[in-house]
Amino acid sequence: MRRRRETRRLDRRAFNRPTLRVARDLLGKFIVRRWRGRRFSAMIAETEAYRGPKDRASHAAGGRRTPRVEPLYGEGGTVYVYFVYGMHWLLNFSTAGAGRPEGVLIRGIVTGRGKLVAGPGRVTRYLKIDKGLDGDDVTDSKRIRIEDRGVRVPASRVRKGPRIGVHYAGRYWAARPWRFRIDAAPKPRGGRAKRRKA
Repeated sequence: MRRRRETRRLDRRAFNRPTLRVARDLLGKFIVRRWRGRRFSAMIAETEAYRGPKDRASHAAGGRRTPRVEPLYGEGGTVYVYFVYGMHWLLNFSTAGAGRPEGVLIRGIVTGRGKLVAGPGRVTRYLKIDKGLDGDDVTDSKRIRIEDRGVRVPASRVRKGPRIGVHYAGRYWAARPWRFRIDAAPKPRGGRAKRRKA
């Protein structure tokens, strides 16, 4: 993977784009989380895309609009956190623009020590994410942000496949290759993941 020197925070434009493009481009970006005076960061290694009302695997399938899914209808970069199986919080970011309930689920990250944290429930446990972040704006929140640290993931390192656990959506939608991951995700070079006092 290639790396540039500068670091920048992702802004609204990075999220108000086609959802599949956002899901692919988030690979190699860094989630930075501030929690109780500590700072955590890790590189995004796996994502899944959900494409709104037409996507039967989406929480907004058929135009569903409830208080739970309202963050998906916000501007790109709105944080959407929900609870599953009575035990896991899952982290998503809205995409495509206000009024278009599409989003990207974060399925895997790599810590600064090179450890792959696989599975969306493990991701939120590592980053100390729960419902309290739901509705935050990742483009200006003081609690969570996404940084581009110059890591570029070449197409040869990206694997695509069907989303996990969406069989309820039917064969066609379950088979969409909208899961993206870095093949054999390596130790990030954009900065070591940190747990330190803010």
